Amino acid sequence: MADAVEIEICEGKPGDIIGRFLWTWSKLSAFGGVAVLVGMCLLSTASVIGRSIFDAPIKGDVELVQIGCALSIAAFLPYAQMKKAHVIVDFFTLKAPVAVRKYLDIFASILLGLAALVLMWRSYFGAVSAFKHGTRTMILALPEWLAHITIAPGFFLLALTAFYTAWRFFKQYEIQ
Repeated sequence: MADAVEIEICEGKPGDIIGRFLWTWSKLSAFGGVAVLVGMCLLSTASVIGRSIFDAPIKGDVELVQIGCALSIAAFLPYAQMKKAHVIVDFFTLKAPVAVRKYLDIFASILLGLAALVLMWRSYFGAVSAFKHGTRTMILALPEWLAHITIAPGFFLLALTAFYTAWRFFKQYEIQ
């Protein structure tokens, strides 16, 4: 029963102003990711139909799908963090005491936040480097820096939501 209450509290919409802001921002980010992903599905479908019926695929469709999927993934992750919906491999911790699992939740959120900051940092500097060197994609000759810079905001939001959920878990577990 305590675990059901814990999950319900963690997955609910936050009541504080920072939590509501991050909840809304991550939800909008996820909706944007859905829109991009649907666009990539439509593009891929149109290319397959064009290839099979008219022998004319859409040039550069794979490049666009790769960029779009990366953007979508970066856009979905913050909402998954706010919903506590990431895949959890609890094989080793299933029988651990509740206190250990609670602190592992906090540690995992902090670790995710740090990893997201590293990914944001490297995405940004990857974009700077690609811009500086003028690198382009192979088929469409799109500037590569665009692909790098579009995922950085998603990782930034993921870092914010991860640190927020770590704080939220800490406050929640402190009360219990």
